[in-house]
Amino acid sequence: MTSFPRKYIRAYACAFFIMTAASSTVQGQSLEQQFEKLMFSREQQQDTHAYAAHSHNDYWQPQPFFTAYYAGMQSIEADVFLQDGELMVAHDKHEITKERTLRNLYLDPVAKLYQQNGGHAFRDSSKKLQLLIDVKENYRALLPILIKQLESYGPIFNPVQNPNAIKIIISGSRPRPEGFKEYPSWLLFDGEVDWTYDDSSLAQTALISAGISDYTDWNGKGLPDNVEGMQRAIAKADSLGLPFRFYGTHDGPNSWLFLINQGVYWINTDQPKALEIFLKEQPRASFQAKQFQPTYQPSFQHDGADRPAKRILLLIGDGMGLSAVKAAKAANGGKLSMTNMRATGLSQTEALNTDNTDSAAGGSAIATGRKTNNRAIAVDENGNPQISVASLLSQKGWKTAIISTGDITDATPAVFYGHHIERNESRALLDNFPQSGIDILIGGTPSWAKRDTTFKGYPNIPVTKNILRSDADRQIVFLADSLTRPVKDGRKDILLQSLKGAITHLSHAQKPYFIMAESAQIDYAGHANDVTYSITETLDLDMTVSEVLKMADADPEMLVIVTADHETGGMTVLDSDYRKGRVRVQFSSNDHTNDFVPVFAYGARSFLFQGVYDNTEVFHKLLKATEQQEVK
Repeated sequence: MTSFPRKYIRAYACAFFIMTAASSTVQGQSLEQQFEKLMFSREQQQDTHAYAAHSHNDYWQPQPFFTAYYAGMQSIEADVFLQDGELMVAHDKHEITKERTLRNLYLDPVAKLYQQNGGHAFRDSSKKLQLLIDVKENYRALLPILIKQLESYGPIFNPVQNPNAIKIIISGSRPRPEGFKEYPSWLLFDGEVDWTYDDSSLAQTALISAGISDYTDWNGKGLPDNVEGMQRAIAKADSLGLPFRFYGTHDGPNSWLFLINQGVYWINTDQPKALEIFLKEQPRASFQAKQFQPTYQPSFQHDGADRPAKRILLLIGDGMGLSAVKAAKAANGGKLSMTNMRATGLSQTEALNTDNTDSAAGGSAIATGRKTNNRAIAVDENGNPQISVASLLSQKGWKTAIISTGDITDATPAVFYGHHIERNESRALLDNFPQSGIDILIGGTPSWAKRDTTFKGYPNIPVTKNILRSDADRQIVFLADSLTRPVKDGRKDILLQSLKGAITHLSHAQKPYFIMAESAQIDYAGHANDVTYSITETLDLDMTVSEVLKMADADPEMLVIVTADHETGGMTVLDSDYRKGRVRVQFSSNDHTNDFVPVFAYGARSFLFQGVYDNTEVFHKLLKATEQQEVK
């Protein structure tokens, strides 16, 4: 049912292309509305990880307490001295100034906010707050004064009387566990790893802390030595049912991530604003695989042969940079079908008017072999139409198809059939389709086509919904929104099924064919800074790659190209574990970047795509791959 020569035909049992739509939109939103939400919304996903942030030596912040509080720190630390009967906040005695009292800097602000929040530390009543008082000297003299001050605020600092109270925890100079009982049961203490606790003292222990320098001289880069010793300390706290904290740690994403991965609950920081951003992004930036997707190992029997390509499959992962590929590979147990391809290259994606390209300029360069400005669809800098590789091959007698898992009039598919200086002119772009010579267009429905009930298509070009007609050579298939929802929201293998259906349909003509199939939503994931979205979309593309590599192994005249138009999101893979399918990334942008993008090639004349080159060269290499004479 493919268009391979008959002796290479594989049987694909699919009665393409009838699909059912569970709903017409995803949560009542159009594709455009979904994109706007992804691009600009910073809604928090639920985070079920066990960690929280501790503002270390908080009094050194430009605004003590408030900097940490409004950064969401749920544990705030102040060093305290007793001087002339008053509790003073300072790291050393010579730093003490009369206005920096514990009451002024911490207790009064906490009490005021507690009242404003209706009896809670934060407006979000699910969040709790603790003040860690690091007593610098002579706790026997200081603690009675502290207790008296705290009691003057009523039940605000008394968790025995008030389940919503702010906890007060004593660190630094303090009694050992056997002395805890000398103090009110609501006063809690910071424990140590080597201490021994009975039931009574354990009830007054709020956490276990240890200095990182007691275990390693780690500078926060790479892995520390003595990880096993650190793990034993954390395990001691776990065995007691207490959260753990290392103090004296280096501040930065790698350090924070390592501590989280080791099971440290209180992440120590002197940079509360930076840590706030890191932790808020943790749910979107972390991925844990539930299972691994099978991949395909090609035979390489026909790979790189210098023979003309007569069947070309160009797969474009919109926004798929090198890190998106790396993240998906790590999440899938260290395996991807696309990275099994030997012929690899790097594509530079600059637009004509700026180095940071968009899909219009990036896609146009691939499709036409000519640079253009951002937002322009397959036109030069003066607005003159430029013929695409698909239309050019169509003029030479090839059959052609364009497929997308996004709006079929969006930039990447549109550059292969349309021409306009503005990518948002969706209706005008689709009006170019009849003159493009392309046979099949499959993708998401533009919003105007849903609203315009009079739209019937074009003369001799039927427009159908979800169904590829067997009785029409040229046609447009609009996919329902439910078929173009994100994979993470339940989309099935519509890219693969659309591609198979197009191959089946085009192969009836027994002519060469060219198909561009776009995985559109890797780009959406980059805009959303959502690694789960990115990985699931990239794996969906890779599932399609697996199948087309099988086809290429059966067809010596097939060429498979997997590439991208640009990178989106500035993704960096901070950490991964292939064995567990765990990935943690960081995003530097919610827009396109100027990074290289990968090019993977397999099959006839795949060697043409090796090296580093401009994205316009993809167009020329595709045409060169079809030449009848040898090209090496």
